[in-house]
Amino acid sequence: MVDNPTAEALTDVRITLRAAPLIVRERIWIVDRIGSKAEFTVRDLTTPLDIERLAGLYEAEVGELEFHMEAKGLPTIVEKCRVDLLARDEWGGVHDMAQLLAAFVSPNDPAVAGVVKDAARILEAAGKDSSMDGYQSGDPGRTYLLAAALWSAATGLGLTYAEPPASFEREGQKVRGPGRMTGEGLATCLDLTLFLAAAFEAAGLNPVVLFSQGHAWAGIWICKRDFGHVTEPNVVAVRKAVQAQSSCRSRRLS
Repeated sequence: MVDNPTAEALTDVRITLRAAPLIVRERIWIVDRIGSKAEFTVRDLTTPLDIERLAGLYEAEVGELEFHMEAKGLPTIVEKCRVDLLARDEWGGVHDMAQLLAAFVSPNDPAVAGVVKDAARILEAAGKDSSMDGYQSGDPGRTYLLAAALWSAATGLGLTYAEPPASFEREGQKVRGPGRMTGEGLATCLDLTLFLAAAFEAAGLNPVVLFSQGHAWAGIWICKRDFGHVTEPNVVAVRKAVQAQSSCRSRRLS
């Protein structure tokens, strides 16, 4: 938004955006006139990102956005804004990036596919249907069975627990992908949670990632449901969802 607090109209207004490092391409907006004591809101905020540069960012950096505003008869006005650039495998925490956590769930990763296959073998060895059929049966008991088999397969990886950074749930942390986890044999609680969520999703189940102070864990919906949105900050809604599992069972029995 551009505010003109003066008694004169601004004409031939030119706003230029530049970034350092060049994470976005230079963008220029032209405004013919902004009246006296008036405001102008820029509608088109499209700023093409340099995807290649961002994809190669393996450590966090501090960047800067620089806005230049020029108008006829006025000196150039410059405003700078700091931008924190996170590494490609870094999540910023629930304060700033709660919605982006789902991007770290990778159900199509080969390491996740291996765990799903192991879970199918576990079911087969127990004399159960080895299909990863999600909610197709309509039976909550089948959902539990799939989740238990996936959990057993994941524990069979023999991963070693790695202590997460302090306050990771608020401030974020770097996330090991499934391939890196299985390659290194190390995982924090968030790494393991996202890995399990990916395995649940690959099996056709709706996963849930829950946080408490200093901890994260994965869950599933035993019936084909979800919260209807990406994040649910209201703990009461989560508790009601947990309590609703009994009604899910009763509908199946009826």
